[in-house]
Amino acid sequence: MSEYRFCPLCATPLQPIAAGHDAGRPACPTGHFVFYDNPALTTFAFVRDEQGRYLVLQRAQPPFVGEWDLPGGFVEPGETPAEAIVRELAEETRLEVEVQGILGAFSSRYGDGGKWTVDIGFECALLGGKLRLDAEKSAAAWHAPDALPRLAFQGERSGLAVLLGRDLGSSS
Repeated sequence: MSEYRFCPLCATPLQPIAAGHDAGRPACPTGHFVFYDNPALTTFAFVRDEQGRYLVLQRAQPPFVGEWDLPGGFVEPGETPAEAIVRELAEETRLEVEVQGILGAFSSRYGDGGKWTVDIGFECALLGGKLRLDAEKSAAAWHAPDALPRLAFQGERSGLAVLLGRDLGSSS
């Protein structure tokens, strides 16, 4: 059952839809509302420096405190995923990047048993800025692509597999 138990418009208790393409979904029996447990949209980036190394950040907040992940975060309403990753990088690291491509879209969860997400993975080139971490992160490191630590989120690990599967010697 969903976290929603009542219609947000009329406060009537939700009931599972009996038949049709939405069968089983919680809904207002008067037709005001159907609950869709859609995943949240997130972004992450493999940020490459001039030496071909990639940036990883150590998490200072849940989920996965102390584990390594990539810069990124949730896409805000009205924002494109590319705009979100540039914004998140500026917020988390103060670095400026150029989005060079999308690695793919990956399914993940935000923490063990957390909300499902669809993670858009980018490859970005470092343009400038002085690395300064916000409170969400406790450390930063640059690693060769084949020497990156285990990444906290499944979507990031799937993106790394795509990245490592490419010809890293190319200038794509």
